[in-house]
Amino acid sequence: MGLKIKKLFTLLLLTFSGLTFGDGNNDWQKIDENIIKLNSLNSCQGCLLRNTNFAGADLNSAALSGVDFISAVLSNSNLYNADLEGSSLFGAEMNGSNLENANLFGSNLFAVNLYGANLKGANLIEADLSLANLSGVNFAQANLTNANLRGAELSGATLDGAILCNTLMPWGVDNSSCQ
Repeated sequence: MGLKIKKLFTLLLLTFSGLTFGDGNNDWQKIDENIIKLNSLNSCQGCLLRNTNFAGADLNSAALSGVDFISAVLSNSNLYNADLEGSSLFGAEMNGSNLENANLFGSNLFAVNLYGANLKGANLIEADLSLANLSGVNFAQANLTNANLRGAELSGATLDGAILCNTLMPWGVDNSSCQ
């Protein structure tokens, strides 16, 4: 019986070692190259970095526009003043991260966990934060114009001075600070 289990394990290992994404491309090597690029240049625009672990990383002022951070772990990371315009952070773990003054214009933050994160002064214009965990998030002076927060959890969040204009909130459209 032991030999059959070893053969089955070997077969499974060989099968999973050739994993590819839905488009048929094997991008694991590209992800490794992009991690090296980001770590050395503090820049990786349009890079594929899904399912990566950058917990506690210092990405202060990093150039990350258009990055694919789907299901990435960025908990307790420093993304102060980072440019994440148009990036996809779908389902990412970002609890406790510092995104003060970050540019998240048009970014996909659907179902992201930002529990306790700091987004003071962040640009969230046209960002999708629907179904996100935004409990305890500091949105002071953040621009949430045309952002989508439908279904998001906002308990304990701070919205002092935040710009809410055509903002889709869990309770409906908020135009309280349109200029």
